[in-house]
Amino acid sequence: MATGSTEHNKATIRRVFDEFVNQGDFSIVDEIYRPDIIDHEGLPGAPEGVEGVKYTIAGLRTAFPDLKVVIEDMSAHGDHVVIHNTWHGTHLGELLGMEPTGRTIESTGIVVWRFEDGLIAERWAIGVASNMFAQLGMRMFAPGKGRRTVRKTDLPVVRVLPLPADRSEAWHRLNTELAGPRLREYEASRRRLGISHEVFRVTPDGDQVAVYFEAKDPARVARLWDASEDPFDLWLREQVREIHGTDPWLLDDAAAAAAGHTWNAPPKLTPEVAA
Repeated sequence: MATGSTEHNKATIRRVFDEFVNQGDFSIVDEIYRPDIIDHEGLPGAPEGVEGVKYTIAGLRTAFPDLKVVIEDMSAHGDHVVIHNTWHGTHLGELLGMEPTGRTIESTGIVVWRFEDGLIAERWAIGVASNMFAQLGMRMFAPGKGRRTVRKTDLPVVRVLPLPADRSEAWHRLNTELAGPRLREYEASRRRLGISHEVFRVTPDGDQVAVYFEAKDPARVARLWDASEDPFDLWLREQVREIHGTDPWLLDDAAAAAAGHTWNAPPKLTPEVAA
């Protein structure tokens, strides 16, 4: 496996969780992280660099001795890997001075990783820590207000797409249209396809876009999308392909930062999609 390849990068992220986070094998940290790794969502008080990574995971494993992280979906492009993951654990140890509560947490979110020379160089997380802190009543560490509950019948999909510098303005224009004058058409399209939630987000360095969506049957979404002759769907497909050079709803390898576009179907408008 070539160092620096997308497959190498994905395998490395799997090791982060399979060996380091879930099993507590700290010996692999110096092997897979750069010494000057930048973790934008480390625990408060974490030192800089690789020691901060060790500090964060040691603190979490102390607080949650049964900590287990499941990668729900993963995608890679260039030097970036994007995952959707779920954290499970029971608060049986001290966390940032807070005595154990005995509460069981389940926290979901998106994490973006950047590689350099085959090693992890930077990490951003969306939702994981804030959801965890909110469940423990530690809202001073939770940047967002409230959490959106994922419907249990839905499956998450996350994919990462290139965003060439000369297409950045077109990407922002598209998001403005989806959130504004074409919002009703966009909502109708997502309901037809059976998508209940969808997010487009630019990665922190600005040259990738993470596309995340939830649906009862993502494979059926892809079939309906590919066959659709609806004028709006044809228009959106053309826009996205022109910007990214690919179609995130048809890719086989399924898988914050700058402003993007988020859409939630109101529950009463979300259809039950037949198998």
